[in-house]
Amino acid sequence: MTYTIQLQGITIGHTELEHPDATKGVARGSFHPATDYQLVQDVFGLYAEAVPERPGKVTDPKKLERYYRARDALGLELMDQDGRTVGDTTLHVYQRTVSRQKRLEIEVRTSDHLFWQGTSRGSWVVSRES
Repeated sequence: MTYTIQLQGITIGHTELEHPDATKGVARGSFHPATDYQLVQDVFGLYAEAVPERPGKVTDPKKLERYYRARDALGLELMDQDGRTVGDTTLHVYQRTVSRQKRLEIEVRTSDHLFWQGTSRGSWVVSRES
């Protein structure tokens, strides 16, 4: 299922959330930015500057705090393919290097029971990846 990430009704990207883990309440996957991702790109760049290696050590705690405040102020929403807002979510977009190729990924934390029950997702196998 394709999910849409929106900023005040503006689509900033899409994801399939290929790696769910219901036991942790976290789903991860590739992030495919839309043209309007540029509206929030600098906010997620703060994280990359504060924590250069994922999962690395925090090199700039003040910048990390700025990131959390700025990200939370965005009010990003995760929408399922039926247009339902997945409730109680925290979204985090980050850059990851795999086989020397940099790519954007997204991590979603949610306690939305419909999301995990599969009502809004179809069938989903719980991943053991973290």
